[in-house]
Amino acid sequence: MDYTIGELAKRSGLTVRALHHYEKLGLLHPSGRTEAGYRLYGQADILTLHRILAYQQMGLALKDIGPLLGPNAPPLVELLKRQIGLAQAELTRQQNLLGMLQRVARRASAGGPDLSDHLLTLMAQRRSYERHFSAAELQKLIDAQDALGSAGLARLKAEWAALVPALREQMERGAGPRSPAVKALARRWIAMSKGLPEDEEVRRKARAMFAGQPALLQGSGLTLELLDFLDLAVAAARPARKARA
Repeated sequence: MDYTIGELAKRSGLTVRALHHYEKLGLLHPSGRTEAGYRLYGQADILTLHRILAYQQMGLALKDIGPLLGPNAPPLVELLKRQIGLAQAELTRQQNLLGMLQRVARRASAGGPDLSDHLLTLMAQRRSYERHFSAAELQKLIDAQDALGSAGLARLKAEWAALVPALREQMERGAGPRSPAVKALARRWIAMSKGLPEDEEVRRKARAMFAGQPALLQGSGLTLELLDFLDLAVAAARPARKARA
């Protein structure tokens, strides 16, 4: 089926002016004309229009899109897969934003003089997480939280609130990470972390993020020094792997 420029604009959600602009730039030309000389756009033109809009969504300027529309253009399926990836990343970003807004709403309902500080911290956290972690890594963290459920998260927070001060006390007293008391706390930490993603790359990125922005640890009870101490304690508390014969 062929479309006039008005019909194509209506069906695509664009304006006639935008279609004229694409034609002026040499990106989209009608493949036919009516007897009266009006533009007609066929299936090939619609595929070209989709590519133009897809590349714009990816952040390309119109002047850079032209070379991507020729005979060596990537297959449509490949382009659609790239769009799917972008949509999934955006969905993850929106889910993270939703979680942040829900936390802010709960804090706003409770009131308190520290609401502004809490808002600023959440804003910084959101941008830092998006900057340091991929969409897939953020989704993995979200999935782990969903799997725990509200009851599991409540238990995790309660255990965290008790464990972190005890660990800090041992460190400040000069106990070593291999001491019996510290190893016992590390075993509690290992048990508490079951069900959470064990991804060394995620852990490395998180440490780099906290090293660059220690303020993100505010409210957690943790410090960079305590995190290093915990790493050593956990390594000491894990059972040694048997050597292969």
